[in-house]
Amino acid sequence: MITAKICEDPVLWDSFVESMPEASNYHRWIWRRAIEDTFGHKGYYLAAGDGGIQAVLPLFCVRSRMFGSSLVSVPFFSYGGVLDRSAEARDVLLSLAIDLANQLNVPHIELRQGNPIDIKWRETASKVTMEMQLPPGSEELWNSLNTGMRNKIRNGRKQGFRIQWGGVEDVRHFYPIFAANMRNLGSPVYPRSWFENMCRSCPEVRVLSLWDGGQAVASAFLVGSGQTLEVPWSASLPESRKKYAPVLMYWTFLEWAAQNGYRRVDLGRCTPGGGTYEFKRHWNPEERALHWYHWLAPEARLPDVRPDNTRYHLAVQMWKHLPLPIANILGPRIVRGIP
Repeated sequence: MITAKICEDPVLWDSFVESMPEASNYHRWIWRRAIEDTFGHKGYYLAAGDGGIQAVLPLFCVRSRMFGSSLVSVPFFSYGGVLDRSAEARDVLLSLAIDLANQLNVPHIELRQGNPIDIKWRETASKVTMEMQLPPGSEELWNSLNTGMRNKIRNGRKQGFRIQWGGVEDVRHFYPIFAANMRNLGSPVYPRSWFENMCRSCPEVRVLSLWDGGQAVASAFLVGSGQTLEVPWSASLPESRKKYAPVLMYWTFLEWAAQNGYRRVDLGRCTPGGGTYEFKRHWNPEERALHWYHWLAPEARLPDVRPDNTRYHLAVQMWKHLPLPIANILGPRIVRGIP
């Protein structure tokens, strides 16, 4: 008989995750500490099985006076959700998740599943991710780009940017660029400690920065896992875009990935039709819808904290005009409730 419970054995958990080809990087136990230490959201790692683990579900309880409470798998990332070897184990695990939500008085569970699954929960797929399958070498990758993109990369190279690779010590270069970019978009920024804690939790994190003279002007936060390199966050200063800094930054990490054994690059989630979407589309990626699933308690409403929600239009416009130091102080207090 299959039963489910909260798992407290990271070795047993990771052993199961590593055995599942469809597992995401964010099913791994290492991300629990980074999320709990940064945001204080308690993790509940649920496992189901009959003698051995047959299904897992990492959940975090996100509570916010402004945005309500949810159990999310996995917050602040694009992937997570239930990972199972059988529909029976999955159903038992989801039943425990609902019991936990009722116990915690949480009206909403969100599974960031990525690929579609057969459950009777409400499904949304408003976001997409852009994925590139990499050839064995950088020359073939270069030849796969159109003439316009190759010319932009050449123009970026002529600007004399200095390329720097680093880890946690280079978050100090990445963060000011990222924070300024988020303010300009009208969105609250994560705390700097979030990126530092991810670097400490995951040895496969790399920070890429492009320097124009004595100033870092573009930077990407990269997370490796197996043969996949993910780009969950990147940013550039507006004045650097005329010199093709974002284009050169993308080419630099794509070339590096191809040369270092990665076979796939996930360029991160975005909204179809948006500016980020259009920029990524020019690298010839494969577009894949992200399937997220929602359980709602009776009479509960599906949370909608997207920046394009008309409810937040005025707040977004006001945020864009905040002095950057103030936005950097207020942002982390708000964003912890926007998983």
